[in-house]
Amino acid sequence: MRYLEDLAEAGRTTARQYYDSPGWVAHVFSNVWGFTDPGWDTSWGLNVTGGLWLAVHMIEHYRFSDDREFLEKQAYPVLREASLFFLDYMTVHPVKDWLVTGPSNSPENHFYSGERGDGAWQLSMGSTIDQVLVRELFEFCLEAGQLIGKDEDLRPRLEQAIKQLPPLLIGSKGQVQEWLEDYEEAQPEHRHMSHLFALYPANQITPEGTPELAAAATVTLENRKLQDELEDIEFTAALFALYYARLHDGDSALGHVRHLISELCFDNLFTFSRAGIAGAESNIFVIDGNMGGTAAIAEMLLQSHGGEITLLPALPAAWPTGKVNGLRAKGNVVVDLAWAHGKLTSARIRTFSPGPKTVRWGGNQISFEAGSGSEYIFDSQLQLRQTQTSN
Repeated sequence: MRYLEDLAEAGRTTARQYYDSPGWVAHVFSNVWGFTDPGWDTSWGLNVTGGLWLAVHMIEHYRFSDDREFLEKQAYPVLREASLFFLDYMTVHPVKDWLVTGPSNSPENHFYSGERGDGAWQLSMGSTIDQVLVRELFEFCLEAGQLIGKDEDLRPRLEQAIKQLPPLLIGSKGQVQEWLEDYEEAQPEHRHMSHLFALYPANQITPEGTPELAAAATVTLENRKLQDELEDIEFTAALFALYYARLHDGDSALGHVRHLISELCFDNLFTFSRAGIAGAESNIFVIDGNMGGTAAIAEMLLQSHGGEITLLPALPAAWPTGKVNGLRAKGNVVVDLAWAHGKLTSARIRTFSPGPKTVRWGGNQISFEAGSGSEYIFDSQLQLRQTQTSN
């Protein structure tokens, strides 16, 4: 989090020098000395939301911790300045009338804008990853500003901008579009699936709330898996597992976790990126698979987004009986679970911040007003069996 504060400080200079804009910006390449300028290749270097992608961790940290001091002193100042940049930098599309970024890219991926003979392109207006990240930013800043009682004059600008952002779009093949236009992928085997940030870690695509987009996300994943030359590396396997977990397909998610462990790990279980991909001369340790793989397992057992905590949302058939302790949920909550024969048997939910909570499992749901330092024990039907509050 301190690194993000330093990055934002360095990014103010880049915002002024490159875009003549207030706030801060960083691109897809950075280092400990605060490099925030565009990179040297347009296929990735002009990704204008690279710094914002990192800064979304501040939103996630606040959502999980409910730490008001962190929100006021660290997260909101950094994210507010990012919103000032994008409010100034973005432009209204002359045909669609949407507020868009650009020129930017979907990092490292290419597309055909017309006939293949015309060559592949990298830059466009309003790539999906940009729009998803900007929506996360604007909505959070609006919410946070209201919560802490700051920047009343900024809120109408954010509200208007949110209304003008493009929706997520479904292409002619039934897929989630990676760009504002339904361009043909020049590299359908590519390891990056940046546009599915809307599915994970964001929740702009969910099976319950946006079923058509969830179905389109499934098409996107299936189309990618069909490619004979799929760039099969550690973070791609982890992403597949995470995406399928969010789509509540536990069996598919587990298949990719198994692939990650059996095919993309050294003997010490450090994950690697395969030789021959992205210029690698040998298998290279990359921690993304270790972090992403464990995140995928957690998502299979517990999800907390959209204001709800969902128990065992993507439990695979291969895990019919088990238990897990200490999973964190958004809202400063810790969850212990036990299940047998593929069904929940008990859940213990410890809440460390007061407020309303909603818990789901299968077709069962319960909502209650939680206390700070309280413990709630539920049975297999989510009936409350015991409550305890610490002094």
